[in-house]
Amino acid sequence: MKNLLDLKLFGLVAILTVALVFISVGFIEGQVKILDKPDKSKTEWIAFDGDLVGGQAVEGCCPNAGPWPEYRMCLNFQVGDYPPGCYDGQLFINNYGAGRDHKYMVQFWNDALPGLAIKIIGGVIDNDKKNKVLTVTFTNEMCVDLWSGTPIRVVNFTLVRRP
Repeated sequence: MKNLLDLKLFGLVAILTVALVFISVGFIEGQVKILDKPDKSKTEWIAFDGDLVGGQAVEGCCPNAGPWPEYRMCLNFQVGDYPPGCYDGQLFINNYGAGRDHKYMVQFWNDALPGLAIKIIGGVIDNDKKNKVLTVTFTNEMCVDLWSGTPIRVVNFTLVRRP
């Protein structure tokens, strides 16, 4: 009787061991599959035309917490001590508000050039989800200093985001 009990216990331990091996292998394979997934980083073309001008491929724009991608922006107006021209800086663009007050926001700045920091909120949004193209038309929107909120001037431009 004791041998039969020992044999059943041995069989139970053997079954549990084999089950644990299969579960472990499945878990490890699942982890490997997770690690082998392609990079989900997102490159898109971001272009401006009008008082703001630029166009380049940007990687991973624009999570609220950053990082903010480098962007070369041409400004057709003076910002502080900086005359119209093209400047390297950081870009942040995203939805602003919700519902009936839904707008779009554009921010551009360069930490190495104090005073070169702008923000524009507004625009008419056309989000073509089928073709994955977002077009925002800013007409007579106030451009302000990003840090102080001081008005700079009224601007007109179009922003296009596409894959």
